[in-house]
Amino acid sequence: MNRLCVTIWPLFVAACNTSAANPADVEAAITTEIARGVEATRTKDIDAYMAQIPEQAVLYDEAGGVVPRTQQRANVLRDWSIIERTLAIDVTIDSLVVRGESATVFTSQRWERMMYRRDGVTLDTVVTTQKHREAWSRTPKGWRNFRTHELGGTVTINGQVYNPPPPPR
Repeated sequence: MNRLCVTIWPLFVAACNTSAANPADVEAAITTEIARGVEATRTKDIDAYMAQIPEQAVLYDEAGGVVPRTQQRANVLRDWSIIERTLAIDVTIDSLVVRGESATVFTSQRWERMMYRRDGVTLDTVVTTQKHREAWSRTPKGWRNFRTHELGGTVTINGQVYNPPPPPR
């Protein structure tokens, strides 16, 4: 059974120059955008997924390297190609601070899916968790995430912790 869940825990919302944007409205708008991205991932809809990522968006991996938008698309398609199906995907906003037309959002992600091994036949249950620090801004298309820093997470395969080798330098 597929499940879509976007949960908002009690939020820390700072009242720093919030005259331009109501924090509750920002929270609701960002929650909606996160849900769209989650659904695009669950259904493997690359166009809907990429529509959530502004042209100027920057992703920083855990090592601090920049992953350009074109590479993000290629990485997502590569990853999705070995996913048989998503069992559950949850993104939780841990905290949100609004400053006018921008917001800093800390999120936690948990993604459980069935993935093929290199043999293309054997399926494993893979669960990844990841924490992010995200910089969101209001645009004419609504609130968008322009910068994501991956802060760390875990990977388990069939319940066993997996420690991937460090990326080449």
